[in-house]
Amino acid sequence: MSKQHSILIVDDEFGLAQMLREMLGEYGYLVTVAINGRLALDILGERRVDLVLSDMMMPVMDGAELATAMRASAAHRHTPIILMTSLPTIVPLNHDLFDATLRKPFTPELLLNTMRACLEQRRGSDVEIERGG
Repeated sequence: MSKQHSILIVDDEFGLAQMLREMLGEYGYLVTVAINGRLALDILGERRVDLVLSDMMMPVMDGAELATAMRASAAHRHTPIILMTSLPTIVPLNHDLFDATLRKPFTPELLLNTMRACLEQRRGSDVEIERGG
């Protein structure tokens, strides 16, 4: 597949976000970073994103609030969201919000495999919506 996927990383931990941006860029992904869910929604309003990698605990708007807002939006309802968290358990989260969960720290291989699976699943079930914004 020659399509270059656009990834939005949402994490207030600058070092991790930059490391993920560089790593995913080396694998050919187009990567944008937002430091909280509110800024992520602004970015989603400006451009199409194929997948969101979101931290859970962030200031302004956390990962669950971001996912809730995305699932309520016709333009972003089907965008895969992978939750990245260091929380020991994901207490009573609505699992319909997230397509996958990665416990920090995770290996690059696990991240890439999870991303590929989410992108494949979306491609198989999505009607190609080319212009979202």
